[in-house]
Amino acid sequence: MPTCISCFNQSYAIFDPRKSSSFQKINCDHPDCTYFKCVNEQCVYTMKYADQSVTKGFAAHETISVIGKGEGKAIFHGALFGCSNDNHGFDEDARDGALAGVLGLSRVTISFISQLGSIIKKRFSYCLVIPLPNGEYTSSYLKFGTDMGYRRPSTQATKFINHPNNFYYLSLKDISIDNERMNFPPDTFDITVSGEGGCIIDSGSVLTYFHSDVYWKLHEKFVSYFERFQLAQLSDCPEPIQLCYFLPETFNRFPSTAFYFEDANLRIDGENVFIIDYENHFFLLAVAPHDDLVALIGSQQQRDTRFVYDLNIDLLSFVKENCSDDSA
Repeated sequence: MPTCISCFNQSYAIFDPRKSSSFQKINCDHPDCTYFKCVNEQCVYTMKYADQSVTKGFAAHETISVIGKGEGKAIFHGALFGCSNDNHGFDEDARDGALAGVLGLSRVTISFISQLGSIIKKRFSYCLVIPLPNGEYTSSYLKFGTDMGYRRPSTQATKFINHPNNFYYLSLKDISIDNERMNFPPDTFDITVSGEGGCIIDSGSVLTYFHSDVYWKLHEKFVSYFERFQLAQLSDCPEPIQLCYFLPETFNRFPSTAFYFEDANLRIDGENVFIIDYENHFFLLAVAPHDDLVALIGSQQQRDTRFVYDLNIDLLSFVKENCSDDSA
C-alpha cells in the first residue's frame, strides 16, 4: 500500500499541498498511475487494509526527508504517495473520517518501505507504547537502516513467509492463554493451496482477528478463566468485540497470551491482551472474529515489544522493551 496523508479539507489535516513547492499531482497518463485508476481525469486510489479500514484520495509525487541521528538526513525526491480525503474504519483518532495518515510499510512496490529500500537498507523497526494512566500517549520512533539498538540475549526471530499479497505472513503454530496451550490442529494457521489462511502481523490494525472457528475456542477459554473471579460480563460490547467485563476497583488478574511461531514465541502481557478503561471500569478482549481464514495480529498485542523487520533476509526479530523509553 502507498503512504497516504490527509490533505486539504480534513479538520486536522497534517499536509496542505498548496503550501508545498515540490508537490505534484500525478496525471492519468503518467506510468505511476497504472497502480491506480483514472476518474474524471484524476489519478485516484482506494486502499483497503487487512482490518477492512479504507482510505481514498488522489495520487501525487512529493519530496520526503527522513531525519537521522545528529545532522543526518536522507532526501527522496519524487516519492509516490496518496493525498487522502475520505477515510473509514480507523480507530478513535480518525474522528469524522479525518486521519493524520497511513504509512505504507508492506512489501508492495509503491509502499514507503519499498520506495526507500536502498536508502533505509530495507530494514525498519518500531516499538509501540502503552498509554499513560490518564489515557495520554508518549511518543516512540519508527527507525530505519542500522538504527535499531535491539541486540539483547532475549531477542527472538522468525522468518516471514512469502505470499503474493505482500503482507507480513508468519508461521503460527499454536496459541496459549494463561500459560495453557490451546493445542490447535497443526494445519490451523497454514496457508491453503489457494492462498487463503495463514497469519499476518499488522501494525495498522488495533485488534487481533481470527476466523470464527478459532476465535470462539479462544473466547470460551477466556470466559472460563474469568469465571473464577465472578466478574460481571457486559452484553453491549462495541462491534466487532464480543467479550467485555465490568472492571472491579482492584482487579488486575489479566491472563497472558502467547503466540508460538516457527523458532520463536511472542508472549503478551495480560494488560496488552485487553483494552482496559480504568476510568469507566470495564475492559474488552482486543481480539475479534471475522469470516476470513487469515489470522491477523494487531497492534494492541504488539505493545512494549521492539519489532525489527529485515527484508534483506525476510526476518522478523522481537524483544521486550519499555517503549515509552524509546529514543532517537
